Amino acid sequence: MPDEAQFQNYDVVLLADMARSSDAGLRLRHEMLALRSQGYRVGLINLAPADGRKPILPDIALCIREGLADPLTPGAELRAKLAVVYSPGLIKEPVKDLAGFKADKVVLVLDRAPNLGQMGLWLSFNVGQMILAPTNRWVRAKLDELQLPIEIEEEDWRSVARAIRPASDHRPTARTRVLGRISAPGGAQWPTTAKEIAATYPNDASFDFRVIGPPPSEVVAKSKVTKHWSVLGSADTTVARFLEPLDVFLYFPSALTPEFPEAAIATAMASGKLVVLPPRFSPHFGPGVLYCEPETALAEIEQIFKDEDELGNLSEQARSYAALLFGQDTYLRRIARLIGRPAAEAPRRTPQAKKSRVLFVPSNGVGLGHATRLLAIARRMGDGIEPIFLGFGQATGVLESFGYTAEYCPSYSDIGAEIADWDEWLRYELGDALERHDPAAVIYDGNHPTPGLVHAALARGDCRLAWVRRGMCPEKPSPYLENSRFFDCIIEPGELATEYDTGPTALRRHESVPVAPIRLLDKEELLSRDEARAKLNLSGDKPAVLVQLGAGANRDILDLTDRIVTELQRFDGVQIVIAEWTNTAVRMPHWPGTKLLRGFPISQVFNAFDFSVSAAGYNTYHEVAAFGLPTIFVANRHPSMDDQGARAEFAQDNGFGFDLREDEMHLFPSLCEAMLNARANAFLRQASRTFETENGADEAARILSQMVLGQ
Repeated sequence: MPDEAQFQNYDVVLLADMARSSDAGLRLRHEMLALRSQGYRVGLINLAPADGRKPILPDIALCIREGLADPLTPGAELRAKLAVVYSPGLIKEPVKDLAGFKADKVVLVLDRAPNLGQMGLWLSFNVGQMILAPTNRWVRAKLDELQLPIEIEEEDWRSVARAIRPASDHRPTARTRVLGRISAPGGAQWPTTAKEIAATYPNDASFDFRVIGPPPSEVVAKSKVTKHWSVLGSADTTVARFLEPLDVFLYFPSALTPEFPEAAIATAMASGKLVVLPPRFSPHFGPGVLYCEPETALAEIEQIFKDEDELGNLSEQARSYAALLFGQDTYLRRIARLIGRPAAEAPRRTPQAKKSRVLFVPSNGVGLGHATRLLAIARRMGDGIEPIFLGFGQATGVLESFGYTAEYCPSYSDIGAEIADWDEWLRYELGDALERHDPAAVIYDGNHPTPGLVHAALARGDCRLAWVRRGMCPEKPSPYLENSRFFDCIIEPGELATEYDTGPTALRRHESVPVAPIRLLDKEELLSRDEARAKLNLSGDKPAVLVQLGAGANRDILDLTDRIVTELQRFDGVQIVIAEWTNTAVRMPHWPGTKLLRGFPISQVFNAFDFSVSAAGYNTYHEVAAFGLPTIFVANRHPSMDDQGARAEFAQDNGFGFDLREDEMHLFPSLCEAMLNARANAFLRQASRTFETENGADEAARILSQMVLGQ
């Protein structure tokens, strides 16, 4: 026998299958928070099934990160005042590695009707004195029928209800109502036919319906009932994060329900959500719930949202009865009755004052647009926020030059992978970055918010998720556009040419918060004309032109630049500077009589030039307009690009630039003559002042800072 001092001693050890899809992670989390609040030392034992191991539920992983409980090694020599075993009826074979574990008392928390065989498995362990704890009256009635010679708790072992944080204030007000439900696996959790499911739950786009634990595939195999649903796995999000955006928690199982998601329902009530259940659950959850028959549920939901007074009354009742029936104080009195006060104050992590970190995730692009917009926002975040970058594009050096920590995660195009295969890897890599940096929010700028990105953030539990979503998208929408529903905030950077936007996001502006065009630099940060010319070694009395055609990933900029330079050199005295993008796909050769401009940001030296010949990407377009640089736009009209052509057309229609198509280069010399004409150049500069706006990066930073800091 080992010496008593060799044992690890705990007040409470919680045992469960901590990977099983259900709301069990939320139940355990709320109990851990309650126990820790009183100084109990808590341990965790994962009763993983013999047929393989799965990742533990995100809610429990969050508890471990926060130091609420210690994960315990199977087979270790352990002593506890109290062991609590959840859902012991699911255990079909003896649990291994408990030989060294002893407890003064063992509570079996039964959320389904037990059977004698499974009870025998637990009794055979001889861990300690057994106590049976039914979670509700229906399980208790089954226990009474068995007449087991084992002590039964007098009160039901109910979940602890805690209000979750409110949804972000920056979600759109004009949005589809969000309904959701959670359940354990199994056909008994659902109506028995696809027709009944379709009659009970939304089956079109009139609601945003989300589920964890879908109906059995054989029930809905030949129907389209789940076509418009968002089906999440138990590893995709914490339960609390799933509940946050819900307007309604809707749960209608079959008539024979072995267990129900009590923790999720009680938490929804404590948070003032509308909870809709069948009438037979009213003895357990009490007032504050909308009880109705499944076939009338959706109509009654619509009706109650039209009556703000009744909806408010239900919300207040839900909070009140959640505190009464599922209160933390009741749970803690039960623990104190079973084992008394903690033996000694459990060690606590001392929180250290630190800045709230934000992980900025710019997608890979043809240019530096995604990274530049996030960099513009990061520079304007408050002092209490520390920006960190994880970029899919090769802009790490640029980001680090501004003083930020930056990491590179290769995009699917960088490694030549299919996006779906890459996305599985991304989820792991992003999850690792979240683990290391522990950010309060992930802010993404890109076109494809993939499931890997979304679920990595949602599974974190305490991490907000925002999307800086540029307009003017290609006509073919991203296959992941519907994932917009999972973001706490969507910022839409302003477009001068917004009235010309016919892309797929133009119809979804109700999802976003609009800001003015986002620019990296403000006008006062630009070098003066003399300073800029001195930096570029340009003559002060001769005209200068900047050629900036982009990174060249999807068009031949070498040939195009050569044609432009050849024409420009026909004008006597014109100084030609060619910009080479930091992440260019091709290196620019040297054209005799020209200068090559490398570095970032190029806009810092705009005042050196009389005009530019430019692509019409988001950042360059809005910079030349804001800083009054007359421009001939040679838009990149590749179908994968944002609608640069529309921007160029808008500039020409409104007199602050020219739209020159690549197949119309014969017009280039006459446009250059206009640019070099003092009166015409002045007219273009004056026209651009009509479109001067504040820098939307300031407003975006303010909104996102509020989201991060919960203000």
